[in-house]
Amino acid sequence: MELGKAIKLVRTASGRRQGEVAESLGVTSNYLSLVENGKREPSVSFLKRLGATLGVPVGFFFLWEGSETTTSKNMDQLRDLLAQLEAMYVFAKRGKNPGKRTSA
Repeated sequence: MELGKAIKLVRTASGRRQGEVAESLGVTSNYLSLVENGKREPSVSFLKRLGATLGVPVGFFFLWEGSETTTSKNMDQLRDLLAQLEAMYVFAKRGKNPGKRTSA
């Protein structure tokens, strides 16, 4: 799968609209569309900002490199991975503040 398609896959699986993401990155929706359609190569800096905006590591955009198709199974797997990453983030955040307790 091309980088742009993977970016779109991650963005859509996270439930974010193209215009919303573009605005938070300080780029136009048109530019983000060009990236997602493989007509522009994003910089490493852009990918870092995009990863931070979507809450995923930059390497996440390269998970499907070499894969030819995007299927609903890919989307389901991505949603599962995003949920796992979120759970790990929440757990790690709690671990940094051991005095903080959550109610059950």
